[in-house]
Amino acid sequence: MHKMIIRPQGMSDQQIPYAAGRFAERDAFVINQIGAASPFGGLLCSLGTDYAIELMPDGSGCTWFAGTEITSSRGLGKAWYIKDSESGAVWSAFFSPVGQKSDEYEVSYSPGQVSVFCLKNKIASTLTIATIPNATCEIWSVKLENRSAVSRTLTFTTYVEPAIAPILEAIYRERDKTLLMRRPLDADDMGCTEGPARDLVIFHTSTLTPTRFTIEKTGFIGDERTLQNPEYIEREDMHGENATVSNPIASFTVEVELPIEGEAELAFCFGVAGSPEVAMRTARAFSRQEVIDQAVSKSRQQWEELSGALKINTSDKTFDALINTWLPYETYSGWIRERSGPNYLDPSRVADVLRCLYPLSATSLQMLRESLLSFAAGLSVLGSYSPDKESLVSLAPLELLWLPIVTARYVAETGDKGILSESIVLRDGPALPLKEHCERVIRMCLNTRESVFDSGDARLLVQTVKMWSLINEKFKEAGKHLDTLGRRVAERNKQSEQRILPRRVRYFQSITPTLNDQQVIDDMLDYLGSDVTGVGDVDATCTLYSALVEWTIGLNATYEGLTLDPRLPESWFECSLTRHFRGDTYNITIHRSASHSETKTSIVVDGEPVLGNMLPFFGDGKEHVVEVTVS
Repeated sequence: MHKMIIRPQGMSDQQIPYAAGRFAERDAFVINQIGAASPFGGLLCSLGTDYAIELMPDGSGCTWFAGTEITSSRGLGKAWYIKDSESGAVWSAFFSPVGQKSDEYEVSYSPGQVSVFCLKNKIASTLTIATIPNATCEIWSVKLENRSAVSRTLTFTTYVEPAIAPILEAIYRERDKTLLMRRPLDADDMGCTEGPARDLVIFHTSTLTPTRFTIEKTGFIGDERTLQNPEYIEREDMHGENATVSNPIASFTVEVELPIEGEAELAFCFGVAGSPEVAMRTARAFSRQEVIDQAVSKSRQQWEELSGALKINTSDKTFDALINTWLPYETYSGWIRERSGPNYLDPSRVADVLRCLYPLSATSLQMLRESLLSFAAGLSVLGSYSPDKESLVSLAPLELLWLPIVTARYVAETGDKGILSESIVLRDGPALPLKEHCERVIRMCLNTRESVFDSGDARLLVQTVKMWSLINEKFKEAGKHLDTLGRRVAERNKQSEQRILPRRVRYFQSITPTLNDQQVIDDMLDYLGSDVTGVGDVDATCTLYSALVEWTIGLNATYEGLTLDPRLPESWFECSLTRHFRGDTYNITIHRSASHSETKTSIVVDGEPVLGNMLPFFGDGKEHVVEVTVS
């Protein structure tokens, strides 16, 4: 466990309201303060869907689906209340909305889930909120522990404020412990969400049988009150009934008996579905505590597997957490965040559907395949992109490079060239193999005038052509020309005004010394190009991850195998890493030579010296030991 508190240093010019915290086991980021966002994991993503939860350390936030608010983002769209039946004391699982100080309070962020621990009135509560892969719902798993010397009776109340329509029809199905809410079929469209979300069904279910429920916000809060002190929590005689209501909410109350030193577990599920039948199937699937526990565990495990193709161990544990967990996850979640905002069709962000999966390419091969084929099918002859059948977005040729570079990466990771023969029909053109689409994009970029290039553009084009030349040798000559172009552009940029890294990257610099190494800084700047200050979070985190893995660590996947050409930061004497590649596992140790000779990098694999920087591919599914010495 990393006990060092992560506080940004030298950040006064950036005004980034990130909370201080520490990395714990499995790279969880732990915060015990409120008032600022978590720098990691603040958006919980459901892998494979557009369902996401924005969550602050105080419990505020909202749920999104397909770019639409599902719960209100005005104030608190969700809340969880605990009440001691004997004393009448009321507090919330998070600091908000009740806002009472706790004896202990800690929020732990992990990919796809958040856990909040609160000790108040000698009751310890842990609420875990988690997304589920390929499911448009979220799990709320609750653990209560009695730390007092007497038995306790508690009530736990949920509160959700839907945002898809101002009027909803609500039906509680007692047998299934499930509340369904949808827009009335005879309602007009006034105030309703636009797009597919307007006809969604909202569902809320519980593992324990609720003692009561309610569906109307005004009655829940009461006159001249707020969510800090709602009347519904105080008055146990208030009950809801099936109805069509304005200002709708979904709220369950369950009762829990806790003996001395006793514990209790309960859980809830909240989400959206396309029909009442699908909603009920999902609700029934998550109706038992053991299923909830398995789902939460499986969700975390799947994120770890997706970011687990490369694991590194260095003297800089914050750097390790970035590489092993957070840069891949933040790239993916950043893409989901941008899809949820008003800039979804911003031309500079359209290719993020491929960028977001680039750091996960070794472990999300099916998703990568589907995404690049879908992206290719949306292109026009002239290079415009249509995300649907109605919109058309003009793209710069260099933005299109993400198609061939991700295709080449897919072929490198799998060794399967079959995807190159996949027939793709252009939006306004003939059907051609994916290989020809990719090479057409490369040729368009090669014909672009040199004056429009910055170093980041040149680097991306050089990298693309080099990777593609392993698929088609005809591009090797273009690669040699581009090496010269890249050097000219880099020299031109060095002579221009000093460049500043994006704000998100500067935050990462403030918490880990490795990113302040001059060689690492030069790599990041070269990857990002000259216009780096306007780079979004997706591009910044993806680029940072690529620069660190492919240049600093020097590990690259090609069709022929893995290449390794490390350039260790000055502060490192050694490091170890594990790379999974096509079923094989490479356990790599890199250490700096004790002498200061000009000896080139030496590589030994399973006791046998290797010429060059290409690691042999075995294809035997076994572990192989790689020892590397650098000068």
